[in-house]
Amino acid sequence: MKIRISTAAIAALALVAAAGAAAPKWTFVPAVPLPAGVANSQLRAVTAVSARDLWVGGAWWDKTQVHPLLAHWDGTAWTVPALPALPQDAYLTGVDAVGAGDVWAVGSTAPGLAPNSPSTPSVLHYDGLTWRPVPTPALPAGSANDLDAIDMRTAGDGWAVGETSTGSLAQPLILRWRAGEWIGSPVPKSAGASGGLVAVAAAAADDVWAVGTEVDTATGAGHGLVLHFDGATWSRAELSTPAGTTLDAVAVAGPGDVWAAGRTCGLACAAAVWHLTAAGWQPVPPIGGTEVAALVAFGPDDVWTLGYQLLPNNRKADHVEHWDGKRFTAEDTGLPTLPPPGGNQGELGSATPIFAAAGVPETGELWAVGWSDPPAVAPRMIHRG
Repeated sequence: MKIRISTAAIAALALVAAAGAAAPKWTFVPAVPLPAGVANSQLRAVTAVSARDLWVGGAWWDKTQVHPLLAHWDGTAWTVPALPALPQDAYLTGVDAVGAGDVWAVGSTAPGLAPNSPSTPSVLHYDGLTWRPVPTPALPAGSANDLDAIDMRTAGDGWAVGETSTGSLAQPLILRWRAGEWIGSPVPKSAGASGGLVAVAAAAADDVWAVGTEVDTATGAGHGLVLHFDGATWSRAELSTPAGTTLDAVAVAGPGDVWAAGRTCGLACAAAVWHLTAAGWQPVPPIGGTEVAALVAFGPDDVWTLGYQLLPNNRKADHVEHWDGKRFTAEDTGLPTLPPPGGNQGELGSATPIFAAAGVPETGELWAVGWSDPPAVAPRMIHRG
């Protein structure tokens, strides 16, 4: 006997199957293994070579000093590699990969044995077997120099950004990887302002974006800072942000389609997002959130903002939103938060913080990293897929 199924029934079943397939869930990734004697630790960066090849970076510290933290996730288990010796109090803030055997990490050192010594940048490279330090160009004597983020466009072309300062005045710092070495890149400076860069996105050799914050030294007002490289020089983008704005993330969704995000603070802080299209820079109000710390752009109609939401009693929870080409939709990760142990340590302090994120375009999977408070600050990574 043949069983006949109506066209309407087939359509209904297809809708049910599509709905189920379109609802990936967020889950906790097992905890990163840490050395004995760790007092606190945090993750500040993540990069995905593939769904089974991810690197995270950050720091851990004991009672005397800060140590760099790097770990590899293969989809099943963590591996913590041996790292080269770095000066005391070294930490990592950015990681990026060109491929499985071509991974970079950047950060800074602030020598604990000499508190008055200026910080120095750190750059590490992984060739598939070993992590090694890579020299950075000579910087002005007596200056403090920090690297916050890195984006490698190809094996032979990449960018790292941060800030350089002498005394209380800071200016953006940009380094470029070309011809097998890191070189300094001239940066447009603003008289009467102090600031630096914290994120960079290299879409093409002639289309690189970097964002950060600039503070008016006369008024103390902070504003978002956006720089663009056109293949020859860096220039300041014409983006006007309200006083109290900091920009923490940048992403390129397509040619001429750029996103910058962070927060704006007045009596309270709220997440802030700007979008560059053919019509210029426009604010795109998110649904909620206190700060956008990371952006992942798969395409013009598939952009994710990730950060945190400040809750009552100083608790913080993850906050994620998705742009479908027309509007933002908030997505509840469904992950629990934990009560604070008497106060937060660090900028993000929930059980599911988001400080950085990465995605795999082929699968649409997302990973986000940060740190939690109870019972001590500990690194966490969550996954959507």
